[in-house]
Amino acid sequence: MNAEEAIREYLPTGNVMQLATSVDGQPWVCTVHFYSDDNLNLYWISMPDRRHSKEITQNPKVAATIMVHENTKDEPYVIGITIEGTAEFIGEYANEQIGKGYVEKHHIGPEFLSDIQSGKNPNKFYKLKPSNIVMFNNKDFPDNPRQEWTPTS
Repeated sequence: MNAEEAIREYLPTGNVMQLATSVDGQPWVCTVHFYSDDNLNLYWISMPDRRHSKEITQNPKVAATIMVHENTKDEPYVIGITIEGTAEFIGEYANEQIGKGYVEKHHIGPEFLSDIQSGKNPNKFYKLKPSNIVMFNNKDFPDNPRQEWTPTS
């Protein structure tokens, strides 16, 4: 297994990411549920008036981290993924794959998407396109747990 294969295997297993934004040299971190596609783009929903949403409009360069596995007594290893990239506002609905993938991953009823599209639910979709991904994984890479990979596309 190489770094890209491991990232592709573990990234979809996470449900929550910490998203970091920054405006005027002041960082901010929040927690959001996410869905990732086959291109390793991350999608989440949020209200446009939230601090992180407003900051993305001012500075789209963001970072995110996902804890895949925490060290435990029975499973003594850590797997975490950190991503830097560019975020963008998508709106009510990006495409069928993203909406369906998000709903299925988070076990949300189908009315969730129609409520966003109609405005009944004020949340909107956002996307993070990775420019660099660093994974710390001492399970699969015990001799060199820090693995870095830059997606191409």
